[in-house]
Amino acid sequence: SAMGNRKSLLLFLLVGGLLTACQPAKMQPPEPPGGPVIDGSASLSQWIGGQICDATGGVLLIASPQGRYLDAAGVRGVDDSTPVKPSDRFEIGSNTKSFTVVLALQLQEEGKLSMDDALSEWLPQVTDRLPESAHVTLRQLAGNSSGIPDYADPLMQPLVDSNDQAGLARYWSPEELIDFALEQGPLDFEPGAGWAYSSTNFILLGMVVAKASGQTLDTLYARNIFEPLGMKDSRYHAGVPDRNSLVPGHYQVPGSGLKDMTGWNTSQGGAAGAIISTAEDMERYARGLMGGKLFNRPETLNEMLAMRELDMTTGGLFMSGYALGIFEYRTRGEARLVGHSGQTPGFQSAWAASPGQDIYIVFLTNSGSCPAALLPGSLDLAALGLIASG
Repeated sequence: SAMGNRKSLLLFLLVGGLLTACQPAKMQPPEPPGGPVIDGSASLSQWIGGQICDATGGVLLIASPQGRYLDAAGVRGVDDSTPVKPSDRFEIGSNTKSFTVVLALQLQEEGKLSMDDALSEWLPQVTDRLPESAHVTLRQLAGNSSGIPDYADPLMQPLVDSNDQAGLARYWSPEELIDFALEQGPLDFEPGAGWAYSSTNFILLGMVVAKASGQTLDTLYARNIFEPLGMKDSRYHAGVPDRNSLVPGHYQVPGSGLKDMTGWNTSQGGAAGAIISTAEDMERYARGLMGGKLFNRPETLNEMLAMRELDMTTGGLFMSGYALGIFEYRTRGEARLVGHSGQTPGFQSAWAASPGQDIYIVFLTNSGSCPAALLPGSLDLAALGLIASG
């Protein structure tokens, strides 16, 4: 998630026991005109307005050859009883990371960079200040194996815990975010020798992508991903969003309840977490990516999906492996799910795809303290009729 995982993982551990009680619904009989429809309403209601997630509203999409489910639940905010709609826009946080990796891999196909380039070749102003990072590669950035400390959790967690609206609204340039990261201390480990989730990696990768292409990130996301895939309701936004352009976001402030976090300046997420999207656009992204539509060569997608296995200590309750801006979900063992999750101060989200089975899951919520990353792996795909049971 965009804000790091330490505090969130504690929440995940607390709610983990609740997931065993989930009883997702069966297929909806009989099939209505226009093809089968999956009834995922039970799964959605367990989260929005249920015990697991504190969001006031959310959207769940489940799609497969066996059927489709798309619905919203709840309302826009604590003081706004307007129902959330399936077409509403949400911040997707760290789901932005895979988009940034796609841009880097596209540039590799064009011969403008190599994922095995050293960071010092592209950003010597960074590696000169952190000499032990000189041999970090772009691949290590994309795979969270660089050892470069995370900036996001130390920067944002104090802001949300204290409901510091002025701090949340402050604009940060990528260079300022890197300055802040370098103040967090030396490398967590020698480059390539370990694994640790760090949003700093993707701020750096975004800076390399912009430098190698000569284009701004908002132009690249739109031209290379959103437009080709028909993602008309998605955009990269580095600023305080117009409150009318998305669902309001919230966070459970200790001792104060859910507080509005819509004023968060998404520049603090940057190439690691500043995209705003919808459930159907995220499905378009997942289908386009897994279908090879974003790359010229099939081996590029294979490169992106090459997983490093993670144990419970590093990957927590929801990640069993991490590739390049993509992770593998811990599931009930019925199907392999890959994708990513995302967290900002006001939102948590997740998307997942089952390679080879044409199954896609998108879950968007308007709370930064809702453990959305746990939903894809908790779904009983057999009970939903998406895969054969047993």
